[in-house]
Amino acid sequence: MKPLESFLLSTTLAANSISIADENSAAANSFKTKQLLSGSNLFKLLFGVKNILLIIIIYFTLFTNPLNAKNCLSFLPYGFNESYVHLPQSASFCVKQGKTKYTYKTDNYGGRLLNNNNANNKIQIFGDSQVLGLDVDNIEQHYLNTLYKKSNFIIYAAPNNGPYEVINFLNQNNKILQKKIIVTFSFSTDLYRILNYWNPKNFVALKDYELDEILENPFKYRLIVFKNLLLNKNFTLSRYDNKKMQDLFLNSDQDEFYNNLTKYFDELNETATNLDIGIDFIVTFPYWVYSIDKKNNKLSLDKRLSLKVEKLICNSFRNTKKISKILVSQVPETLQLKDLTFDKRHLRSKKISLINFRELCGIDTLK
Repeated sequence: MKPLESFLLSTTLAANSISIADENSAAANSFKTKQLLSGSNLFKLLFGVKNILLIIIIYFTLFTNPLNAKNCLSFLPYGFNESYVHLPQSASFCVKQGKTKYTYKTDNYGGRLLNNNNANNKIQIFGDSQVLGLDVDNIEQHYLNTLYKKSNFIIYAAPNNGPYEVINFLNQNNKILQKKIIVTFSFSTDLYRILNYWNPKNFVALKDYELDEILENPFKYRLIVFKNLLLNKNFTLSRYDNKKMQDLFLNSDQDEFYNNLTKYFDELNETATNLDIGIDFIVTFPYWVYSIDKKNNKLSLDKRLSLKVEKLICNSFRNTKKISKILVSQVPETLQLKDLTFDKRHLRSKKISLINFRELCGIDTLK
């Protein structure tokens, strides 16, 4: 393989991971970016940015076979519109992960449609890639189907779509909201996305207006990722593994977490009040409360971590008039490695079961 082709291939593989994995804190972003860009800085030094972009354009023009959305994509397309992250609008496409293909159909706002043939009503669901269902091809496979069996789902969710991005969507598109919606909080990453310095631009390669073109010409996605790596010093494809995520959480200020969580929840509750909507609030435990035993293909619960997460959940969230139902995912002591999704950063939907917040925490919770 030629050096340029090898370079393109390795970066393309990394680029694919950003589409199916939206992990890690913005707190660690600058360090990761410096580490990632060290190689590209050398490349820029030798060739110059303009020449690199020219080489890439020539490569894709001459050597890449034209593809479109009729073929399965090797990445999940999603874009940022300066307010929230969403999938392509009014689109149908499929994404291939490993040997498995997943179909997507979206509405005018980029909401993923999962339909139940026996249901007439619909329920709107908001969040990130965990609730989007990276391993889900039909509504029966989704973990929320056990609780909302008589509903069709419209899932307004995407990788790197944080809690405040969800609130932005609710405020900007309030005319389409139903009186009762579901808002999810993926503790794995949303814990860090509520920090002041979180910025989706550093994790999302595409602008929302580029999505339609990407569906028609998927190879351009790689070019856009290259451009972000070269020209946006904060953009990163790097993702922490379980151990680093665990260390990051344990070494962080728990009081700061608590303050940010309560601030976010208060704003969500205020939004629900202003828009006069009811919210079922669903929290999923982080995948990184498990340690990976690759030798035995097992996941073992770290009870110290789990208790710290539980304490934050119980002390930060509360039932209100507008958020009357809060559900939390259960955490078995052991799981199989295959119970993680293809990217190893999400629990498979079929492994998520929910219990009432009060059952987990008790009626009265104190900091």
